[in-house]
Amino acid sequence: MIMALIILLTVAAWIVFGVYHAKTESSISQQDLRQVVPLTPTFDNDIIKKLRSREE
Repeated sequence: MIMALIILLTVAAWIVFGVYHAKTESSISQQDLRQVVPLTPTFDNDIIKKLRSREE
């Protein structure tokens, strides 16, 4: 019982440390974050119609 409790506490501490480490360490620099541009979710309906007509 004591061994199971020790293993449980060790695994819980390991998980907590891993999550903390992942949140504090960033692999993306601030300069790279400024260069990221969000995608615009717009579709050109004319192109979609032309593609559909090509399939037929």
